[in-house]
Amino acid sequence: MGVTVETPELRFDHVWIMVSPNAPERAALERAGFQIAPTVNHHEGQGTASVTVEFQNAFLELMWLDPDVPVAPGYERAVEKFRQRVLWRTSGWCPIGIGFRRTSPASAPLPFPTWSLKPDWLPPGSSIEMLTPRDDTKSPSLFISPRELAMDEATVLKFINSGSPNASMYRHPNGVRRVTAVRLVSPKTYEPIEPLTYLQKLKVVELGQNDDWLVELTLDGGQKHKVQDMRPQLPLLVRY
Repeated sequence: MGVTVETPELRFDHVWIMVSPNAPERAALERAGFQIAPTVNHHEGQGTASVTVEFQNAFLELMWLDPDVPVAPGYERAVEKFRQRVLWRTSGWCPIGIGFRRTSPASAPLPFPTWSLKPDWLPPGSSIEMLTPRDDTKSPSLFISPRELAMDEATVLKFINSGSPNASMYRHPNGVRRVTAVRLVSPKTYEPIEPLTYLQKLKVVELGQNDDWLVELTLDGGQKHKVQDMRPQLPLLVRY
């Protein structure tokens, strides 16, 4: 009798893009009809801050290095990585991070080595499972969010339907609701690493190649047949 090997059940959770301090690039999103959530997130110990665009099942995060957010001892290397990602147009690094979430109770192992990050801003006992090799300076940051912070669409819908004024951040002027597809475009000189090809095989992210890094988000199945290209402010294209 053969042994059944469990396949990890992963779903797209969020994408972040490294931007300038205080994210002036957000203006491109606002012009395209996206609502920016009112809270500025401070990642204690990691030296970064961010704002988000919230959807029912995922979110988009604009993240920057913030000198007022402390850096924990031992995280200097991580901060330098973020710095190089901010300078992606000249450094050659990728400015994009893509987070996933596990959808099954069991934590099935992945078919490649991973490592963990435990910055101060995470809930006690939580960690981020990193899929991109520690010394990789060419690839996007790929990771699995801790269960405590992963998006839960059912909870979000309850919040939206509660009538809370704070739920307005999910109501975008352009009418979009859900992320239904993610495509990562890399430079033609880039050879995708094993975690990326594995995620493509799981059909949680599509891969493509062109001249520069770009993330493409499809919202609501692209039913309105509209395209918003945020370049050059952001390496982002949205279909809805």
